[in-house]
Amino acid sequence: MDISQQWEDFLRDATEEERDVASLFLHSLKRKRDGVNGTHIGALMEIKSEFQEPDTLTMEIPNTSLLQNSLDILHGGLTATLLDSAMGTLAFKLIPEDKAAVTTEMKVNYVAKGVGDHFTCVATVIHKGSKLLVMEGKVYRSDGTLIAHATGSFFVIPKRS
Repeated sequence: MDISQQWEDFLRDATEEERDVASLFLHSLKRKRDGVNGTHIGALMEIKSEFQEPDTLTMEIPNTSLLQNSLDILHGGLTATLLDSAMGTLAFKLIPEDKAAVTTEMKVNYVAKGVGDHFTCVATVIHKGSKLLVMEGKVYRSDGTLIAHATGSFFVIPKRS
C-alpha cells in the first residue's frame, strides 16, 4: 500500500486528537524540509535556539500533545532530549569548525512537573577543554519553575568528511 492510501485510510477513521497530532507531525516535516531545524527531532519538538554570548544558549519548545506522556506532562525522555540538544549545540559552537562534539555522559534531575505553554532550556559551560567540554542545562516551564537540571560531558572528535 502506498503512502497516499495509508494517509487516506488513517484520516478516514482518525479522532480529532489523532488529526491534531498528525498535523503537528506534518508541520515538523515541513520545518525540516524548509531548513528551520537541522534535524527531524528538532523539527518535531519545534526547537527555537538563541545564542547569548559568550557561553550560553537558550532553546525553547512549545508544549504540544505530541510531547506529552500519558499523564499529560512533558515526557521525561523528551525533557532529556531538550537538555542534550541545548548542551550539545552549545558545545558544538565552542569548538573548532573541523571538530564535532558527542555526548559521553549526562545526568538529569527532574524536580517538577512539565506543564504549561512552553519550556525553555538554558545551557551554559562549566568547563571547556580541548578534548572534553562539561555543560549544565536547566529546563523551565512557562511560569518560570525549574523542572529539570542536567550536567553533560561532550567529547571532541574529528568531524566526518
